[in-house]
Amino acid sequence: MKRNRRAHAEIDITPLIDVLFMLIIFFVLTTAFVQGTMNVDLPIGTPPPLSDKNPVILTVENDSSLLWGGERITRERLPEAVAEAVARSRDILVAGDKSARYGDVAELLELLRALGVPDVALAFEEGRP
Repeated sequence: MKRNRRAHAEIDITPLIDVLFMLIIFFVLTTAFVQGTMNVDLPIGTPPPLSDKNPVILTVENDSSLLWGGERITRERLPEAVAEAVARSRDILVAGDKSARYGDVAELLELLRALGVPDVALAFEEGRP
Protein backbone atom coordinates (compact mmCIF):
# COMPACT_ATOMS: atom_id res chain seq x y z
CA MET A 1 0.00 0.00 0.00
CA LYS A 2 1.38 3.38 -1.08
CA ARG A 3 0.97 6.39 1.02
CA ASN A 4 0.26 9.68 -0.59
CA ARG A 5 3.18 11.86 0.35
CA ARG A 6 2.72 15.52 -0.09
CA ALA A 7 5.50 17.94 0.45
CA HIS A 8 4.71 20.24 3.33
CA ALA A 9 5.34 23.75 2.15
CA GLU A 10 6.67 26.09 4.76
CA ILE A 11 6.20 29.78 4.41
CA ASP A 12 8.83 31.95 5.98
CA ILE A 13 7.05 35.00 7.42
CA THR A 14 10.17 36.63 8.87
CA PRO A 15 10.46 39.18 6.02
CA LEU A 16 6.77 40.04 6.44
CA ILE A 17 7.26 40.67 10.14
CA ASP A 18 10.33 42.83 9.39
CA VAL A 19 8.35 44.96 6.95
CA LEU A 20 5.47 45.33 9.40
CA PHE A 21 7.82 46.48 12.17
CA MET A 22 9.40 49.02 9.82
CA LEU A 23 5.96 50.37 8.90
CA ILE A 24 4.99 50.66 12.56
CA ILE A 25 8.19 52.57 13.33
CA PHE A 26 7.62 54.84 10.33
CA PHE A 27 4.06 55.69 11.36
CA VAL A 28 5.00 56.29 14.99
CA LEU A 29 7.80 58.66 14.03
CA THR A 30 5.79 60.61 11.45
CA THR A 31 2.88 61.11 13.84
CA ALA A 32 5.30 62.46 16.44
CA PHE A 33 6.60 65.00 13.92
CA VAL A 34 3.13 66.01 12.75
CA GLN A 35 2.02 66.83 16.31
CA GLY A 36 4.84 69.35 16.72
CA THR A 37 4.05 71.41 13.64
CA MET A 38 2.59 74.88 13.68
CA ASN A 39 0.03 76.08 11.22
CA VAL A 40 1.27 79.53 10.24
CA ASP A 41 0.20 80.95 6.91
CA LEU A 42 3.30 82.90 5.82
CA PRO A 43 3.20 85.65 3.23
CA ILE A 44 4.71 84.85 -0.18
CA GLY A 45 8.02 86.47 -1.04
CA THR A 46 11.74 85.95 -1.30
CA PRO A 47 13.25 84.76 1.98
CA PRO A 48 16.28 86.63 3.30
CA PRO A 49 19.67 84.96 3.43
CA LEU A 50 20.52 83.69 6.91
CA SER A 51 23.87 83.02 8.46
CA ASP A 52 24.97 79.47 9.16
CA LYS A 53 23.81 79.79 12.78
CA ASN A 54 20.64 78.05 13.87
CA PRO A 55 18.08 80.89 13.99
CA VAL A 56 15.44 81.21 16.68
CA ILE A 57 11.98 81.42 15.14
CA LEU A 58 9.69 83.98 16.76
CA THR A 59 6.16 83.39 15.49
CA VAL A 60 3.29 85.88 15.60
CA GLU A 61 0.03 83.95 15.27
CA ASN A 62 -3.18 85.36 13.87
CA ASP A 63 -4.56 85.87 17.41
CA SER A 64 -1.46 88.00 18.33
CA SER A 65 0.05 85.29 20.55
CA LEU A 66 3.80 84.66 20.36
CA LEU A 67 5.77 81.45 19.99
CA TRP A 68 9.50 81.37 20.75
CA GLY A 69 11.08 78.37 19.08
CA GLY A 70 7.68 76.64 18.93
CA GLU A 71 6.72 77.26 22.57
CA ARG A 72 4.27 79.89 23.78
CA ILE A 73 5.88 82.93 25.37
CA THR A 74 4.41 86.03 26.95
CA ARG A 75 5.51 89.52 25.97
CA GLU A 76 6.85 89.95 29.53
CA ARG A 77 9.25 86.97 29.16
CA LEU A 78 10.33 87.95 25.64
CA PRO A 79 13.15 90.36 26.67
CA GLU A 80 14.82 87.60 28.71
CA ALA A 81 14.67 85.12 25.83
CA VAL A 82 15.91 87.72 23.33
CA ALA A 83 18.83 88.67 25.60
CA GLU A 84 19.86 85.01 25.78
CA ALA A 85 19.68 84.65 21.98
CA VAL A 86 21.72 87.84 21.45
CA ALA A 87 24.32 86.62 23.96
CA ARG A 88 24.66 83.38 21.98
CA SER A 89 24.84 85.36 18.69
CA ARG A 90 21.79 83.58 17.27
CA ASP A 91 19.74 85.15 14.49
CA ILE A 92 16.06 85.82 15.10
CA LEU A 93 13.61 84.94 12.35
CA VAL A 94 10.15 86.50 12.70
CA ALA A 95 7.39 84.38 11.17
CA GLY A 96 4.23 86.47 11.12
CA ASP A 97 1.01 84.76 10.09
CA LYS A 98 -0.46 86.31 6.94
CA SER A 99 -3.69 87.10 8.79
CA ALA A 100 -1.92 88.59 11.85
CA ARG A 101 -2.36 92.29 12.36
CA TYR A 102 0.36 94.33 10.73
CA GLY A 103 0.60 96.44 13.88
CA ASP A 104 1.45 93.39 16.02
CA VAL A 105 4.38 92.47 13.77
CA ALA A 106 5.54 96.12 13.60
CA GLU A 107 5.40 96.43 17.43
CA LEU A 108 7.39 93.22 17.75
CA LEU A 109 10.06 94.45 15.33
CA GLU A 110 10.29 97.75 17.26
CA LEU A 111 10.59 95.85 20.56
CA LEU A 112 13.38 93.68 19.15
CA ARG A 113 15.22 96.77 17.93
CA ALA A 114 14.85 98.36 21.40
CA LEU A 115 16.21 95.18 23.01
CA GLY A 116 19.40 95.50 20.96
CA VAL A 117 18.85 92.84 18.32
CA PRO A 118 21.19 93.81 15.47
CA ASP A 119 19.42 91.98 12.64
CA VAL A 120 15.97 90.48 12.33
CA ALA A 121 14.84 88.47 9.31
CA LEU A 122 11.23 87.94 8.23
CA ALA A 123 10.08 84.49 7.17
CA PHE A 124 8.32 84.10 3.83
CA GLU A 125 6.82 81.26 1.88
CA GLU A 126 8.99 80.88 -1.20
CA GLY A 127 7.53 82.31 -4.38
CA ARG A 128 6.88 85.57 -6.10
CA PRO A 129 4.53 88.07 -4.42
